[in-house]
Amino acid sequence: MRPELWSFRLTRIDLEELDVTVELWHATSLVTVTVAFRLDQSALKGTAEDLRTRIEQITGTILTGLAASLAKPNEFSLAG
Repeated sequence: MRPELWSFRLTRIDLEELDVTVELWHATSLVTVTVAFRLDQSALKGTAEDLRTRIEQITGTILTGLAASLAKPNEFSLAG
């Protein structure tokens, strides 16, 4: 079984404002990342499990986009 790289530590949902905050923890590097976004009203349709799944998918997409935008360590050179 492949080990999990990221663990969901906290998911907070403001149902009035539809704001979501998700805190993830990376077991190897011990980094904590907080992702915040706003849902639209259609996200509330369905069950609580549907909402949790949607939130995890959105968070995964945001995290993947962030990882893709970060430079690799050897891409920068201090020598001019």
